[in-house]
Parts: sequence; C-alpha cells; structure tokens
Amino acid sequence: MLLIEGFPGGTVTTAPLSKEEIERNMRDVAHAIAQQELEGLHVSAATVEDMKRAACGEIRSEDVIRNIHARVKHAEVLRQ
Repeated sequence: MLLIEGFPGGTVTTAPLSKEEIERNMRDVAHAIAQQELEGLHVSAATVEDMKRAACGEIRSEDVIRNIHARVKHAEVLRQ
C-alpha cells in the first residue's frame, strides 16, 4: 500500500505497482535520461534517484518536479 501525503482531505492509499509496471517505468526513466544526454544535457544524480523512486511508486511525479525546482532555485524555470 502506498501512502500519498498532501492529498486534499488527508491521505489516499493505492495498490502497489506490479513488477511489470516498475520494470516499464524504469525503462521509461532510462529512455528519458538517454534523450537528455542525446541533447547534450546532464541529468543530476539526485534527479535520477527521484525519477527511480517515482518509477517504483515511492513518490509522485509531482514530488520529482518540486524537488527539481527546489534544487535549481537560482535558475529560471518555466512552471505550468
């Protein structure tokens, strides 16, 4: 069971990810990193770790984005 904090009204629980879902997500992470490297960009170790945690269902993608914004406060980041 995954506990998600910050959900309106408290917390919500979801079913854990299956092994197949985690494997697919980890491939997606590897592809995203490779794409950035092809474009000449470097993905920090902290961001890679956050992405892997999200792929395993430990944190949400919103948490990854928030962590990136916190780490690059000094840079201009376009927020949606």
